[in-house]
Amino acid sequence: MHYSWVGFVYHAVVWLGERLAEKLFDIGLVALGTWVGYRLAKHHLEQFVTDIVGKMDAKYLNLIGTMDAKYLNLINEMDAKYLNLINGMDAKYLNLNRETAFHRAVNAMLPELPEFHLRPEKTLRPEVAGALAEFTSWSTAIDATHTDQKSMELVVKEAHTLAAKLVAKDMMFKEEVSVPKYKWEIAIRLPSGAKMEEAPYLTIFNWDAGLPLVRYATMKETERVADYIHYVWMWDTKDVPCCLYAGVVNFTIGATANTPRLQRTAMRVGERLRIFLKMENDQVIKTQENVPW
Repeated sequence: MHYSWVGFVYHAVVWLGERLAEKLFDIGLVALGTWVGYRLAKHHLEQFVTDIVGKMDAKYLNLIGTMDAKYLNLINEMDAKYLNLINGMDAKYLNLNRETAFHRAVNAMLPELPEFHLRPEKTLRPEVAGALAEFTSWSTAIDATHTDQKSMELVVKEAHTLAAKLVAKDMMFKEEVSVPKYKWEIAIRLPSGAKMEEAPYLTIFNWDAGLPLVRYATMKETERVADYIHYVWMWDTKDVPCCLYAGVVNFTIGATANTPRLQRTAMRVGERLRIFLKMENDQVIKTQENVPW
């Protein structure tokens, strides 16, 4: 009984082992075939894709190379064009800036010339003249028809507009135009046939300090009577400090066949003038009087 059971188990195990060995062989054979097929398919697919990519790379590489060359030439042409334009603009504005700086330097130098003196009533301060010259230079670069007179017209108009706004805000005040009231006058005798080579220039000195208040003011000819020429210069004393003043003139009379050239300097004009304050009707007013030499 015991051996019969053992034999049965033995035969069962042998039978299952044979069946399992057959299945494992089949499974191994299928696995080997699948792996070999996968490798072959992968190799063919890689070869196929490599061929396609190679052909596309060559095609688009040529296309990109052509486009690169085309646009590179275009970019180079544009660079050269705009480089020339920028260089031209740089040279233009370099000259413009140089011209502006030159005009400013010239205007600043004028008051420094020892032999020459600006007339305040007829000239602008150097910094104002320099600013106008700079505005004219830039305006001319934009509009070749722009002129100095146009600059003056535009700047003066805008300055009046700004001044009116500042007056309205009580940041400025406006005074009435003062009328020159004191008359410096002189009569100069001319020899027969002679001419005035240099018209009289008036200088007004502070008598106490010996310093000039007005220098080389050009006197105007008013009339000629017989051999005399009468000259006049009107003086606005509104803002003149109270003091005693004296006027002198320089002039030159040309030579004739019978008379030499005559040059006069520091020749006195009329009487001295005293400017002072006085009380009148409970008001302090500025007045003046002539003082004999």
